[in-house]
Amino acid sequence: MNIDNFLVVGLVRNCEINIFRSIDNISKSLQPFKNVKYLIIESDSNDNTIESLKKLSLKIKNFNYISLGELRPQHPLRTDRIAVCRNKYLDEINTNNLYSDIDYVIMADLDDVNTLLTSKAIISCWEQNHWDICTANQKYAYYDIYALRHDIWQPNDCLKQYDFLRQYGLSKEKAQLSAIYSKMVHIQEESEWIEVDSAFGGLAIYKKEILQNIEYTGLDNNGEEICEHVPFHTKLKKRGYKIYINPKLINGSRWRDSLNKYLTVLFINRIANNFFIRPIKNLFKRIK
Repeated sequence: MNIDNFLVVGLVRNCEINIFRSIDNISKSLQPFKNVKYLIIESDSNDNTIESLKKLSLKIKNFNYISLGELRPQHPLRTDRIAVCRNKYLDEINTNNLYSDIDYVIMADLDDVNTLLTSKAIISCWEQNHWDICTANQKYAYYDIYALRHDIWQPNDCLKQYDFLRQYGLSKEKAQLSAIYSKMVHIQEESEWIEVDSAFGGLAIYKKEILQNIEYTGLDNNGEEICEHVPFHTKLKKRGYKIYINPKLINGSRWRDSLNKYLTVLFINRIANNFFIRPIKNLFKRIK
């Protein structure tokens, strides 16, 4: 299979400024490859995103975009709208002759997630040949726990776990730590590839041939929001396709600051509780 033919797909809403930087970062990382095309799906923007996309289409060869207009009235839930948009690019991939020469599809977030992506990181994916989907890692904490499924590391929906822990008495901070932040491990670049049931991390490379007769869904059987990547990957796994996190496919680091801020707040709260709040409560108990 040729590794020179790529299609970059992504979704945008209200990103009139960030889209230029995001596309620039990705395009620089793909410079070694001969044939790179872009297909961006827009919806529900109320800024100048469409104008920005027009400018990019004039500037970059093989840059195309489709606006789906306002989806919110028919699809009020965010993950449902995301699934609709992703299904649009799947349809284009499989029916538009413009993309008949594509071998690999790069699904990328376009909100400044892929700031550290390099051609070296992209090329590292072909150091192994047993994957069908190769997903990104981050320089510091691995952040995308919502899309992650792994038997040991993350077997369930982190947001549903958070709600459960809150329901049974854990504080907001402790529930967040248990359900989300404690799972943001640092995967060293030299680590072995990690086979998963689902992952994304802001960027994933798919063999185009596996994307036929399949679609995304952003709602569960009860009509509640779910991460659209999880059921999509479940379908692909059932077909025998393999999904990996490539530790060398570093694409960004933005969640380091968020995690550090959270841990700082948690530490301060613990100090305050141990040295101020708890002693005062004990004092009042003795007074009573």
